[in-house]
Amino acid sequence: MSMRYLLKRLLIILFLINLINSPSFAQNQHNAKILILDKSSSTKYELNFSHKIQFRNLSFELITCENIEFDKYIDEIALIRINQRDDVFIGWFFKITDELNLYSNKIYEVTLTSCSIES
Repeated sequence: MSMRYLLKRLLIILFLINLINSPSFAQNQHNAKILILDKSSSTKYELNFSHKIQFRNLSFELITCENIEFDKYIDEIALIRINQRDDVFIGWFFKITDELNLYSNKIYEVTLTSCSIES
């Protein structure tokens, strides 16, 4: 099995455990900031959102934010649902280890710049 596959499964399990064990989950405010590069015009856009946001023909929904500790650093990650017409993508976006981001689009490149949880 590939390392990405195993990491993706681990993150889903961690998310579900956190959701079950956190009675105040609904009280926490999750905020994400993403950078969108429009490859056709080489233009960058920064979006801040806490739940849902629309950008052109893309709809972004923030499901959760987490901090994952690796050997030498702590990475901010966000579970985001992206809808584009009939295509739906649900996946983790990493701030530091962005090579693990699996979303690909012919026109847009999406990068997580921050993800935070406020009580």
